[in-house]
Amino acid sequence: MSTPQGTDEDIRSGTTLYAVLWPHKEAMVNRWVGVVHGSYPFETIGFLRTNSNRFANPVGYRTEEAAKALIEILFTDQPEEATLHKAVDEIIRVRAIQDFPPETAVGVVFALKDIVREVVSASGQGAACLRAMWALESRIDAVALMAFGAYARHRERLHLLKVEEHKRSHSQLMRLAMRKAGMEPEEAEPQKP
Repeated sequence: MSTPQGTDEDIRSGTTLYAVLWPHKEAMVNRWVGVVHGSYPFETIGFLRTNSNRFANPVGYRTEEAAKALIEILFTDQPEEATLHKAVDEIIRVRAIQDFPPETAVGVVFALKDIVREVVSASGQGAACLRAMWALESRIDAVALMAFGAYARHRERLHLLKVEEHKRSHSQLMRLAMRKAGMEPEEAEPQKP
């Protein structure tokens, strides 16, 4: 495994931060996946954690893959916008559909800060990493804002789908009622100009 280049000037100059975090990258991914899984109802957590089959447990699989990508992106010099959006979208889409409130759906992104702080604190290198940590935490904040935007978009789409489904149902009921009453749809509703 090679050492990453950095994420911006402050983080690049903070090579101590990379020396501290890089060996713990996999543990950080696992810890963050645990935080994400921990936000689900108790009866779901065990299944999410123990079944890694992408077809039997698509939520767990997607969460783990997106977490790996997201942590990798945080260590990248110039993360590709499309890759970052895809990683964030993978986690947030599922959470938006499952009706998590915004603070719970997006709040898991902020857990990355706590995980980074714990690793740095355990290393005893906090003072040497301070400036680089601020830069990394700013990047995590930007990712959280991106996650909130994704959450809002997915909730809006879900709402629009529900409205369209309601309209279709209503329309079908009206047609059925008109047929039973012996009316043609054109007779019941005059055409608007």
